[in-house]
Amino acid sequence: MTLLLFVMQDGPRSADVPNAMGAHTWFIILAVGSFLAWSISYSLQLHKEALKRKKSREDVLRRKEEILDEIVSLETQKETESITEQKYKQELKALKFRLAKILEKMSPSANGDNIRS
Repeated sequence: MTLLLFVMQDGPRSADVPNAMGAHTWFIILAVGSFLAWSISYSLQLHKEALKRKKSREDVLRRKEEILDEIVSLETQKETESITEQKYKQELKALKFRLAKILEKMSPSANGDNIRS
C-alpha cells in the first residue's frame, strides 16, 4: 500500500523517448543543401559557357569583317593600279581562303552553334 501511495504522490510522469526521425531530418537537410549547391554550380557553369560562346562568336564576326575590309582595300588598289595583277591574285586567293575558314566556323553544322551575322 505504501508503494501505491508513493507512486500516486509523484503524479503522472512523461517518458523521455529519443526522436526516431532526428537522423533522417539531418540527412534530408544535407541532401537538399547538396542539391542546391550543385544547382548553383551548374547554373554558373552554363552561364560561363554562354559568355565564352558569345565572345567567340563576336571574335569570328569581327575577323570576318576585317577580311572583307581587306578584300575591298585590295580591290581599290587594283582599280588604282597600285598593285600588280600577280600580287592581286595571290593576295585575293589568300584572303578568300581565310574567309572560307571563317565562314566554315560560322556554319551551324561545324560546331553545333547557331552563329549568324
